[in-house]
Amino acid sequence: MSTEARLKTLLQSKSSASADDVRFLATAISSPSQNESGLALLALSKVVDTSNARGGDDAAQAARIKDTFDPLVSDAVAQGADDPTSFVPAVSLLAGLAPLAPAGTVALITQPLGINSEEEASDLDPLGVLLELAELPSTLQPAVAALLSALAGTKAGRGLVRDRAFEYLRAAASSKDVEGDTSVLCTVALSKLGRPDPQVGEPEEQRLTRDEHSLEGEAQLAKTLMEHIKSSTSAQAILPTLEGLSVLSTRPAIRDVLCSDPEFLKAFLTLSPIPQPKGGSLPVTPRSSMGSLEEALPPVSAALCFGLVTVLAHLVARKPVLSEQDQQMERLRRMAISGKTALEAEDEDPAERDDAVENRVVALLKAGVIPALSGIVRAESPRVRDALARICLGLVEEQSHRAPFIRDGGFKVLTTVLRDSKQGLAAPQALAKLVITTPPQLLFPPPHQTNALNALSPLFILLVSREASLLQQFEALMALTNLASIDGQVGARIIDAKVATPDDFKGRGRDETKVIDKVEELMLDDNNLVRRAATELVCNLVNSEAGFAYFAGEADGKESNAKVETGGKGVRSTARLGVLLLLTDVDDLPTRLAASGALAILTESPTACAAVVAGGAISGSQRTVWDRLGDLFEPGGERPDVEDTDGQVRAVQTVSSAPPDMGLAHRGAVIVANLLEYVSELPKAEAKTVRQSIAESRLEDRLTGAARALTQSRQEEGMQIAMMLAQTKKLFVE
Repeated sequence: MSTEARLKTLLQSKSSASADDVRFLATAISSPSQNESGLALLALSKVVDTSNARGGDDAAQAARIKDTFDPLVSDAVAQGADDPTSFVPAVSLLAGLAPLAPAGTVALITQPLGINSEEEASDLDPLGVLLELAELPSTLQPAVAALLSALAGTKAGRGLVRDRAFEYLRAAASSKDVEGDTSVLCTVALSKLGRPDPQVGEPEEQRLTRDEHSLEGEAQLAKTLMEHIKSSTSAQAILPTLEGLSVLSTRPAIRDVLCSDPEFLKAFLTLSPIPQPKGGSLPVTPRSSMGSLEEALPPVSAALCFGLVTVLAHLVARKPVLSEQDQQMERLRRMAISGKTALEAEDEDPAERDDAVENRVVALLKAGVIPALSGIVRAESPRVRDALARICLGLVEEQSHRAPFIRDGGFKVLTTVLRDSKQGLAAPQALAKLVITTPPQLLFPPPHQTNALNALSPLFILLVSREASLLQQFEALMALTNLASIDGQVGARIIDAKVATPDDFKGRGRDETKVIDKVEELMLDDNNLVRRAATELVCNLVNSEAGFAYFAGEADGKESNAKVETGGKGVRSTARLGVLLLLTDVDDLPTRLAASGALAILTESPTACAAVVAGGAISGSQRTVWDRLGDLFEPGGERPDVEDTDGQVRAVQTVSSAPPDMGLAHRGAVIVANLLEYVSELPKAEAKTVRQSIAESRLEDRLTGAARALTQSRQEEGMQIAMMLAQTKKLFVE
């Protein structure tokens, strides 16, 4: 049976591995054939899973791992006295075993070797033997370095490596008299060890000095790994090097070190599997078959791509925007760690500031990071796609970088990432930022009206997700507002859309959230910007047939000029219009403009007019519809309020020669005209009651004052609006 066939048999086996199987795995893992070693590592993972499936606590599982692989280690120790290279297969297997079963691996290499020649208990263990043999140049050196690097990446092995092998790693990392990739692997192992834990009662000056020395050491480790990337002396050591850089780049200060070397950045990005065009002055591929080029490309290494995107994601990462509660918790955490007061604990790492991140992003863009992403995105790995989403978000955070991002192919990368519905919110948020600032005809390929529809689903998820922050919801609203302005088809999609919550993707439920329900909820949010964005979206939606029918109440199935019936859907449509009417009376001028603009369109519908007029006084307020509409004609768009003795807030009708806000006055004139025309069609008795309410609000006087002030302004637009108000005043006559 061939090696590959036997490995596949082990992968399919459900029984425990025998001693012969373990020895065979060790030989296969140390094989120079990447295909055989890759299959062997998968088979090793299956062996560990089979052992863990038998249950028990961590100690019991570690004991079973030790029993399974103990014969291999014992044989290697027995043979290693004569030939150190005989350790290589066993050590290679242990390096692959360490991430899968760290406690069991530690137990294997720290078990006593029995008694010595004088029949006395020996303190020597396999790790001690390996460290002694690794002092001499041989193929065992890189194998031991790989084992130590794997152990340093685990909680169970990190302390052991720091206590027993730190001096060896430090010496080997700086030595030129070691075999193969030993120096690089030892550097990677050191990078994983991290900083020593703070000691209880340690003086502040001593802690700061120790941290400063640790940072200097980490910077030196990073520079060593950077030199290896630039020299590219060994392809086998690239993955460990990327692993070390990914660990070191979690420290903000090291990110600045990496981005301070343009030569390193270019060499680093060159590792991306970007398809390189072949030489020749004429194309060798017919244009009709250009679409099949991607299928003919060689497969990419998911491990390589993951190493690249992990480092890049760290380089462009910004501090998350925290809520007030989360900010307070972060302050308390800093105080607990540093022992400082709240004021002292506010100090921010300079490398985490926005300007520092911006400098790193600029350096990456100059080095060609966006074309590099075009090669990495070919990796079919959820973890790679997730990191790519965060990278795209980091690159488009600043508006000035969005045009180059689109020009160099970044939007194509983002589109590919967005096809995976299991990704988080980073990719939809990056899409939202691009849609907000880029005209649709420039962002989406032709026909952009149709292709823009593909952007809706990610934006819906960003809007309704329970995990979305208020900032993300705000950006989703802004992006949807821009898309809704394209044509009515987009508006209809938004009105009808239903989106499953994140829990539903995990199979825990089937409830769906209507996107428009979320928009209406955010119209009443406490945050001024979010409320404004939701209202502006509604203002755009009512320009579509579906949006008009929904907010006017015509979609409720009751299209009549009669008074809207109470109860059921009629109440819901009245409530929607009532919310818009309330928003015409808030302090924020853009929100008032959006709400009154929506009402100006909706009151073209008799159904909407019936709902507005029948609404009378808004629930919980003594102010009528006509009182609130009169506020649209206040000088300068202001709304001076006073509070009466009964606790109600009422507008003060001011006497001023200042003209009203022209936008509000224009919209107000349209709304009042539409409503008065509707009132004129009502039965006389009902119309009389409504006109009495209008007279009590002194709406006609407020229009007269606004028209006079606009006429006196001598502005062309103001004069036109004054003429509209004059025409509207004629409708007050019974």
